[in-house]
Amino acid sequence: MADYGLKVWDTDGNLVLDTTDTITRLRYSTTVAAGSNGSVDLSDIDGKSTCEFGIALEADKTPHYVSRSGTTISWEAKGSDLRPSSETLVIVFLYD
Repeated sequence: MADYGLKVWDTDGNLVLDTTDTITRLRYSTTVAAGSNGSVDLSDIDGKSTCEFGIALEADKTPHYVSRSGTTISWEAKGSDLRPSSETLVIVFLYD
């Protein structure tokens, strides 16, 4: 195994991204307001693999759900009364 790259696990401990043998780069990042929804089109990711996710920037709150459809990255506020939506850092990694 290489001594570089990126590994990401989900909350259940499942490895969802392992790019230790792949060239990886940060393609896009933005901070989105709590409760907001939105999207961005990244035409250069067409036909390439990405990993996209959100990180809550406020304690005890829910990050946005981040997804990809074609070349569009979307984020959607997912909160509840118990754990409201948080300001979220949206990150997209591109790897070849």
